[in-house]
Amino acid sequence: MSVKEAAHPAIEALPDTASLQDAADRVALLAALEKGRKAVREGRWKSPEEGEKLLSSWLEKQSGRTRQ
Repeated sequence: MSVKEAAHPAIEALPDTASLQDAADRVALLAALEKGRKAVREGRWKSPEEGEKLLSSWLEKQSGRTRQ
């Protein structure tokens, strides 16, 4: 499916009162979802457990930086 083919129905589904920012946000969401799908297809993903460990590590490093 082309980008245009994916974006068109998403924009059409917006209410008539939607702003240009709403449309941009919807397209940005589609792009992020596709990026994630591509990462999974390529084997570049983490399990929830691995994600929790990474997040904890990042938060610990960040909190250590702000204390210095």
